[in-house]
Amino acid sequence: MYDFRIDDVLSFIQREGVKRVLLQFADGLKQHASSVYEELNEEASSVEVLTSGSSCYGACDVAFDEALNVRADGIVHYGHTPFPGAFSYAENLGVKILFVETFSKLDISGVIDKAIGVLSSMGKVVNVGLTATLQEAPYVPTFKRRLEGEGYRVHIGTGSNRVKYTGQVLGCDYSSALSINDEVEVFLHLGGGLFHALGLGLITQKPVLLCDPYRNEVKDIEREVKRVKAARLYSVVRSMENAKRYCIVVGCKWRQRHIHSAMKIKRLLEKKGKKVSLVTLYEVSPQALDNLSEPDSFVITACPRIPIDDYMNYRRPILTVLEALIVAGELKLEEWSLCDWVLNEKAAGNNALKG
Repeated sequence: MYDFRIDDVLSFIQREGVKRVLLQFADGLKQHASSVYEELNEEASSVEVLTSGSSCYGACDVAFDEALNVRADGIVHYGHTPFPGAFSYAENLGVKILFVETFSKLDISGVIDKAIGVLSSMGKVVNVGLTATLQEAPYVPTFKRRLEGEGYRVHIGTGSNRVKYTGQVLGCDYSSALSINDEVEVFLHLGGGLFHALGLGLITQKPVLLCDPYRNEVKDIEREVKRVKAARLYSVVRSMENAKRYCIVVGCKWRQRHIHSAMKIKRLLEKKGKKVSLVTLYEVSPQALDNLSEPDSFVITACPRIPIDDYMNYRRPILTVLEALIVAGELKLEEWSLCDWVLNEKAAGNNALKG
């Protein structure tokens, strides 16, 4: 189903002289970890192979700390393209790193046929935007040709320096989609599961068809987008009306350590008369926040998707950085959107938080 590029991993180990390697898999790929481990353990018998069992949802979450803790001198990270600074950070730690993109090997012709059928049923759609998750990125040109053959104008955007491929989107970076948002009437997202497609719908406010090659189905996710947006607005309003004590959560994973953003939000909320504390967490979970009994609301400065995708698991409101700016009066409620990685790191929206 996926290309784990075992030969490239073996070459990396030999080329870099790695003696102990830590394998890290995106959570969606962990079901394949044992087979990859066994193959590498057999092919590279002189190398000690370990697998990280910790959660991993993005390239912001490379297992540098775990590698140091087990004295691994190499990391093989499966399922993401590197964030800026990954290689220089690894070099400073004395750790070699290889990112394996793990492209899908599925036949997507069936899901393309279904997507064309759904598009045709939508009426006079001409301009469509095409996005994909990393595993499906190689199929974007094929998808584009098929759509153009049906008479559609296909737009594929170029993203930020966190995005390697045209049309690729991350859960916290939809810059490739936003670059073409004004030109399209509907987006088609190629990838498995709701996660990336949901974020696409929330941040572009355009119709999104989820084209899932793993389930061989195409789904209009308008209902899911509206449900999540309504829940987020409710959390913001509830915090504005009722919360007096706030706790700002600072993530401790590699590129989730947004202390600058946390301190800015703290100052803004305190200007509103709120009592604010800060807490560090490596893994944000309902259990961890339940241990903190005093706050009425939490602000998550770690992964911006935690309040979006997991809000129903928390007893008290959890807010993104953007939502905290709304509570602080720096943004209007009507300006609500998905909080992306840049805003999460800098906490700078419109005229908010200068200096």
